[in-house]
Amino acid sequence: MRPGYLWGSLHGAHLAKTLGVPAISLVEFGVAGGNGLIALEVIAERIEQTFGIKTSVYGFDTGEGLPETRDLRDCPNLFARGGFPMAVNDLKKRLRKAKLILGAVEDTLPKFADEIRSCPVAFISFDLDYSSSTKAAMRLLELEVSMLLPRVHCYFDDITGYTYCDYNGERLAIAEFNEEHAQRKLSPIYGLRHYVPRRFANNLWVEKYFMAHLFDHDLYGRHDGLVRHHRMNLAKDSRS
Repeated sequence: MRPGYLWGSLHGAHLAKTLGVPAISLVEFGVAGGNGLIALEVIAERIEQTFGIKTSVYGFDTGEGLPETRDLRDCPNLFARGGFPMAVNDLKKRLRKAKLILGAVEDTLPKFADEIRSCPVAFISFDLDYSSSTKAAMRLLELEVSMLLPRVHCYFDDITGYTYCDYNGERLAIAEFNEEHAQRKLSPIYGLRHYVPRRFANNLWVEKYFMAHLFDHDLYGRHDGLVRHHRMNLAKDSRS
């Protein structure tokens, strides 16, 4: 179980339940060995048991490791073609629920809309390493509102440490998405370490969370109950 994946997925399920949405999708871009996708399968099963919400899982990957970097914005000092390969047949044998979508995301994502017309996206993990690939994957956030929750929890794996900055890699893709979209924005979830269970407050995954805000979604302003639940949890912590 990956606590970072679990936290975002559970919040997505909570939002869906509050809004009366009966089914959701959890998506991972960049599957590689498959451990993250298998964790999402377990999370999906727990969401169905806990919330009674049908939960689908999808994993996008070339199936052949990283492609060629396009330019310096893809961090060629860190990554090279063929990195993070997948043993496709072995992984398929391990999967029970998830659907593996293989190929360049630019080619596979346009066909994906038909998959999620009845189960909007609630959680996305972006782990494609490159700015160009991440930007292509963000086309998912451009779909019509019926295919997305009004707020989507987004985990970006490659935005801290090393040589990442606002002008390369996934952070550049985030900045360009915000520049290009007036009604849909990606923003960090500020102060998140104070809102996760205390044992996770200093974990690195907490710093990798953004939220996609779809201001053009007709359910964006519907009350989601988060403030009430947070106050209840604070009161519970003070008593323990």
